[in-house]
Amino acid sequence: MRHQSSPPPIPAADDSTPDEDDPRVRYHAQLGLVETTDIATGLKTARRLLRLNGERRHPCQHVAIDSDCRGTGKRTLLHHIGLAHQGRREKLHGIDDDRIPVVCVNAPPEQGSSADWSAALAMFIGWDLYRSDTEQRPVQRMKDFTGPAVHVMRHARTEVCLVDGIDRLRTEDLQPTFDFFDYLADELGLTVFWSGIGSSDILREARAARFPALRRPTEATAPIRPRSVPTLWVNRLPPRCKEHPDEWVSTVATLDGRLRLRHHKPGSLLDYEKDIYRITDGLMEHLTPLLSMAAQIAILDGTEAVTPEVLHDAARYLDLPGKDDTNGAW
Repeated sequence: MRHQSSPPPIPAADDSTPDEDDPRVRYHAQLGLVETTDIATGLKTARRLLRLNGERRHPCQHVAIDSDCRGTGKRTLLHHIGLAHQGRREKLHGIDDDRIPVVCVNAPPEQGSSADWSAALAMFIGWDLYRSDTEQRPVQRMKDFTGPAVHVMRHARTEVCLVDGIDRLRTEDLQPTFDFFDYLADELGLTVFWSGIGSSDILREARAARFPALRRPTEATAPIRPRSVPTLWVNRLPPRCKEHPDEWVSTVATLDGRLRLRHHKPGSLLDYEKDIYRITDGLMEHLTPLLSMAAQIAILDGTEAVTPEVLHDAARYLDLPGKDDTNGAW
């Protein structure tokens, strides 16, 4: 995984008024990943599954990354699984431009678009899908890029495929999609990670349809168990409570430690952790942008500290519940 760059030093109080070019503004725009319990567990489990698949004949070809709602960090986990695996391969074999250990493709952006996975793979590999005809109009080079893509991925020793947005697929595309990636997994020895809300149920149903029972259960035979789908869960962070006393606090404290503001008192964000939870609903999709925006506002308006007023302004800019939307909690 990539490490966050070193934070810029905090300038002295008598420095000139900061502006948009202040390196701290750019720094706070990218506060980086917080390894929540679900993210850390997902990375560890993914590594174990990849190790298992590398030493046996693919016992777990398909792995789901699922959650209870949007914005929890599924895509973050998906990409960091890929980064971590590529990093391990580069450490083991050195950097090799001919080696592509991980490919990453996205589902069509609109549910009305049909899924052309072979073209998506070709684009990731870097091919130009179109050529010009005699009238200089773009024409797709071929209808199906599966054969050439498999050839390149085999010689590039591709081991992991990341598929994001499976929940965007049309119903009629689900089974062909699974059949296509099941073929790739068998041909190339791939482990395929699928990200999207309900991905575990989608994969389980697809696998049941792809591998129907070969015999009907009778009184003398037990029913065949449905094929399993290992799932990495990335749910919203729970609020601070008796059952979860540390997770939310730890996440806020991690981001607190990354702030580079003149008047910031270490640990002061924890004074507002309940209000921050009300604003973000425990979603990483909201938490990091909220504190990132608040820190930038604090620098540019000279406050140099994250206060309730600064948090309110940041929430308003991001269209999140602010002071007037939290029942007077502020």
